[in-house]
Order: sequence, then structure tokens, then C-alpha cells
Amino acid sequence: MSRASNTPARDNRCRLEVRISQEDKNLIELAARASRETVTGFVLHAALEAAEDVMRREQMTLVPADFFDEIIDSLDAPPQRNEALARAALESGETTQRK
Repeated sequence: MSRASNTPARDNRCRLEVRISQEDKNLIELAARASRETVTGFVLHAALEAAEDVMRREQMTLVPADFFDEIIDSLDAPPQRNEALARAALESGETTQRK
């Protein structure tokens, strides 16, 4: 379950401040009252939910199904020797020969 959906059980010694317009403050206060939450709880839950959404998107890559299938097929295929890469590795002197 996400943190945003729970009451945070954390060390609450840190403080986060933000400057907003009176209009935005009024809207947030109305929404908090409608949600039966404190303004702090409402803002914290909304910010945590948004942060978790961003992090989920950052950790996931979506690709078309046919592209995904090509990637899987290439991983399953036997390795192909790349001569230019092999030469460069030998020239660098930092290679391990596969037996």
C-alpha cells in the first residue's frame, strides 16, 4: 500500500514550507475540509501521492509489444562476435578470453 494512502508513521522533525497565493490557499483549505483532513494532512498526502506517481513513471519503461518481443528474442539468441569490438578490447589489454 502506498504511503500517501496511510497516515505517515514517521519521524516528523523536518519541515517543508511553500509560498502560495491566497486563492490557492483558500482552495486547499476548502478541499482539506471536504476531505475531512487537516490542511497539513491533505497537502502531505497529495504531495506524497504525486511523488510516488513520478517515481513509478521514472522506474518503468513502456515499449510497444513488437519491440519488447524483439528485445527478448535478441537476448535469447546466441551471442554474435563483433570483430571491431574484439580488436578494440585486445588493444586495450584489459580483456579476458572466453574458453
